[in-house]
Amino acid sequence: MNHKLGKEYSMNGFKKSLVYTLMVFATVFLVSACSSDDYLNAIPEGSTALISVDLPRMAESKNGIDASLLKALFHVSDASKCGIDVSSKVYLFESPDGNLGLAAKIKDADNLNDQLTELAKKGTCQKPKEKRGKYFTVLNKSWLVGFDDDALLVMGPATGSVAQAELMRQMGKYLDAEEGIKGTPLYDCLQEVDSPIAMVAQAQALPVQYAALFTLGAPQNADPSQVLIAASMTSEAGCLLIDGTTFSFDASIDKALKASASRFHPVKGLFLNQIPEEALFSLAMNVDGTDLLQMMKDSKAFRALLTGVSLSVDMDEFVKAVEGDFIMVLPEYSGAYSDMLWNAELKKPLESIDINHELGKRRMTDGGTSLPKRIADLCKGKRMAMVVNLHGVQGEKREVVDVITSLLNPLFGEVNYIVCSTQAIPVQP
Repeated sequence: MNHKLGKEYSMNGFKKSLVYTLMVFATVFLVSACSSDDYLNAIPEGSTALISVDLPRMAESKNGIDASLLKALFHVSDASKCGIDVSSKVYLFESPDGNLGLAAKIKDADNLNDQLTELAKKGTCQKPKEKRGKYFTVLNKSWLVGFDDDALLVMGPATGSVAQAELMRQMGKYLDAEEGIKGTPLYDCLQEVDSPIAMVAQAQALPVQYAALFTLGAPQNADPSQVLIAASMTSEAGCLLIDGTTFSFDASIDKALKASASRFHPVKGLFLNQIPEEALFSLAMNVDGTDLLQMMKDSKAFRALLTGVSLSVDMDEFVKAVEGDFIMVLPEYSGAYSDMLWNAELKKPLESIDINHELGKRRMTDGGTSLPKRIADLCKGKRMAMVVNLHGVQGEKREVVDVITSLLNPLFGEVNYIVCSTQAIPVQP
């Protein structure tokens, strides 16, 4: 045998063995690295809204990790002691069927089970029951909790045994899923939003007022599911600030949204001090009315927003007369928008289009108790801005607001106002 050839074979065999060994180690490393995100598989792939809460980043300016949401949910003073990994992100989402949800990584399932068992003794929840390797309970009578060794899911609200049983079955499927939200376009976009609390949502997942703001400028044939908002979420003195940009995964819709962005200009704030303090909903923009009219006609959500406004004036002529700051205000919730107030910079005298003086009667003026200056100032310089006064919501919608604030308050403190805005940076078509 050729000794030189034998040495070459031996060396080649060693190299192959070394490469094989390195590949095995690399595979094990990758699997172990990916396993830390396994809890994301419990978030349904078709979710229409996704919010990430980066607990470690929230704690950078504080002493320790700020896990107020988890503390409030599980009635503990130290969230790290209830079995949840507070070093990982917590996610809030809206499932394809419209349920709200929370997903978190499990650090110690037995610890979480013990905590829920203690809460059951106090009547806060039911004692967790094991079903096919997972544990379930009902927290605060309407929120279902399900968990295994990897993931925690909290979903709801659901009341009544039938609704809760159905949601529990669905949650079991989510916890069993091998693939979830990770790797979807929605999730990938969320990772690009640089904020401790970030959101990406389809317009269809938002209330009509928000959808009207974000779909303005989209083509008429665009479905609300095709228009998305990517935003940062912060809080300031009792106000939740949602500041973002609109986009679409559909190239033609995205192009139209970018083109419309350049038609809006930063809000100067000329009439913000005229908005009544108790007003439920206010919308501010700076735009040429001719451009705005076409966008309003194309937006189903915006047309729905104006449903109920009863005027004998030609609304098209009125909108076309706008040139500059334009404010629309809904003083209170009444199921319609017949009492809407306004003010605007106009190209021509109001009297030329308001023969019966209807618009003049609704035009806001200085005087009276107005929106707090700190809230009004948050709207200045934005492309569009919307203010919602949560205290102004009463009647049948109050229960919905209470559910939303129960989730928001642990994260942002007591929230009285929501200011939602799109950025003022013009984007060329």
